[in-house]
Amino acid sequence: MPIEIPEDKPVRHPEYVYMDYARHLSGRLRRTITGPMWHGPSLREALEGITAADAVERPIRSMKTIWEIVLHVTARAERARSRMDGLALDEPTPAQDWPRTPIPCTAAAWAYSQAQMANAYRSMAVRVCEVMSSGFLKVVEKQAYNVATMADGLSEHGAYHAGQIVLLRKEIQLRRPNRTTLTDPIW
Repeated sequence: MPIEIPEDKPVRHPEYVYMDYARHLSGRLRRTITGPMWHGPSLREALEGITAADAVERPIRSMKTIWEIVLHVTARAERARSRMDGLALDEPTPAQDWPRTPIPCTAAAWAYSQAQMANAYRSMAVRVCEVMSSGFLKVVEKQAYNVATMADGLSEHGAYHAGQIVLLRKEIQLRRPNRTTLTDPIW
């Protein structure tokens, strides 16, 4: 939808610059989940074909599991949304930052975790557009950065963890006796 620019205001009025930037960040947050990303897969693309059993495997002992990563990016997106809504939150505890994988690790629980992740990012993308110029440069309570930086960082955070998921899925595939592939898209 094109932006209507009043004739009495210059095109680069700060309100319109912030609006454009908010839409840009909102799009980045959405693409972090759905794609396409220029550098690699989105979170949803990286998770394609991963089963609940795959998601709890720990092919690299020093790394988190895929399911733990999904819960972590969800927790971070939900925390960012709460901060954007004005809650003054301290940094998360390890348990808040890396929630426990639900037991039992069923296909339904895995599908729910993925849906929660997508909803958290979508919610954040919508909220970024709602804030626009009214609070985009406002410093986040108890933090040293503004709302725009937080939203940008959340997109980068999701992209980083999508890369980790790709590495873990490749390790899972390599460890399979018959080397069956996980629905491996182009990467």
